Amino acid sequence: MGKLATNILRIGKTGKHSDGGGLYLLITGRDRKNRAKGSWIYRYTYLGQRYELGLGSVQNLSLANARVESERWRDLKNDKRNPVNPIDEKRRMEAELQLSRNALTLAEIAPLAFDALKGRLKDDGEAGRWFSPLRLHVLPFLGEMKIEDIHQRDIERALRTIWQTKAPTAEKALHRLGAVMKHGAAMGLEVNLNAVLNARQLLGHSGHTVRHHPALPWQDIPELYQSLEPVKTVERALMFYILTGGGTRLKPLRQARIDQFSGGVWTVEGEVLKGRRGREEDFRVPITSEMQSLLDRSETQTGYLFPSPRSKTGRPLAISDQAIENVMRSREIEWKWPEPSRPHGIRATFRSWGSEIDPGLYAVAETALAHRVGGIVERSYARNDFLEQRRSLMERWANHVTGGTGEVVRMVR
Repeated sequence: MGKLATNILRIGKTGKHSDGGGLYLLITGRDRKNRAKGSWIYRYTYLGQRYELGLGSVQNLSLANARVESERWRDLKNDKRNPVNPIDEKRRMEAELQLSRNALTLAEIAPLAFDALKGRLKDDGEAGRWFSPLRLHVLPFLGEMKIEDIHQRDIERALRTIWQTKAPTAEKALHRLGAVMKHGAAMGLEVNLNAVLNARQLLGHSGHTVRHHPALPWQDIPELYQSLEPVKTVERALMFYILTGGGTRLKPLRQARIDQFSGGVWTVEGEVLKGRRGREEDFRVPITSEMQSLLDRSETQTGYLFPSPRSKTGRPLAISDQAIENVMRSREIEWKWPEPSRPHGIRATFRSWGSEIDPGLYAVAETALAHRVGGIVERSYARNDFLEQRRSLMERWANHVTGGTGEVVRMVR
C-alpha cells in the first residue's frame, strides 16, 4: 500500500509528498474550494541520472490511477530485455500522437513504422536493408501523398515498371508498404488497409521464376574438399563449412570463437542463426573426427577460429563471406564447372546426399541444417535435437567428402 491517503485533495501542506515507489504528489496551492492543487510526478534513476516524469494533474488523475501509471513506467524502465528511459518514451509517444492529429504523408510515417518494427528484424533491419525497397521504389512516387489518400491505383502505378523486371524487389516493396499502412492505421489514421492487397491483384502475376543457389552434385563434393589446403585459413574454413553440411550458414562459421567448442559440440548462439531473431535456444553442432583435426590446426590468439589476416594489424577480425566465396570461384574457373556454385549451395548438396543414402533420416538431416521440423504444436512436444544421430550422419558425410564410401562410422567413446 502507498503512503498517501485516498482523499489526497485534503492534503494541506505544499511541497512534494511521497507515496512510495518513486510516485510523488506535488502540491502547489489550493483552489477556490480549498482543495489541493498540484500534479503527480514519477521520480526515477536511469543510467545513473535522476529524472522526474510528469504523470498529470491531481484533478484529472486519481491516486489509484497515478499508482497504475507510475508502475507502468517503472516496469518499462526495468524491462530486462529492452529497458528504455521513460521520459524519452513519453516524448516519442507525444510526438507520434501529435503527428497522428495532422495529415501525414507516407514519407513521414514510413520511418516511424520502421522504428517500431526493427527490434524484430535481423541486426535491427540493417542486415537485410529493410527500408531500401521503400526508399528506392515507393517513396519517390508516393512519399508526398497523404497516407489516407493512397489508393490501390497509386500503388499499382508506382510498382508497375519493376513488377516483372525486378519481381523480388517489387514484392519486398509491396510488403514493406503494407507494414507502413498498418502502422498508420494503428496511429488512428483512416488508412485503406485493402489498398495493398488490391494493388497486388491489379499488378497480376509477375512471371518471376525462383532460382535456387547453384549447388555442386553430391558426387563432386569430394573433389572440391580434397583440393583445399587446411594450412590456409580461408580454405580451412570452407573445409569446416563443408563438413557441417552448411548447417549453420556462413556468418556463424566465420565468427566462430574457440570458447564455443566444448565436449565434442560446437554451440552456436541462437541469435546469430537465420530466422531465430529474439529466440534464446542455441544450436548444437556435433564435432566429427575430421572437424576435430581441422580445429587442432587453428590458432587461438585472436579468439576467432578463422581470423582474418588483418587481425594482426588491429582489432581481431573474422574472415569475410567474400573470402570464402572466392575460393569456390577459383575452382569454378580452374575446373570449368558447367554452372557456378557458391558456399550456400553446399546445404543443398548435403541435403541431396542425405536423401540418397537414407530417406528415413529426414528429421535428422533437416535438423542438421537448423531447419525446424513439424508444426508449432508438434515442436512443443518433440524437443529432441537428434545430436547423437546427427553425429553419426555427419561422420558418414565426412567419410564421403574425404573420399570414403559414406558408410556408417561407429564413434569410439
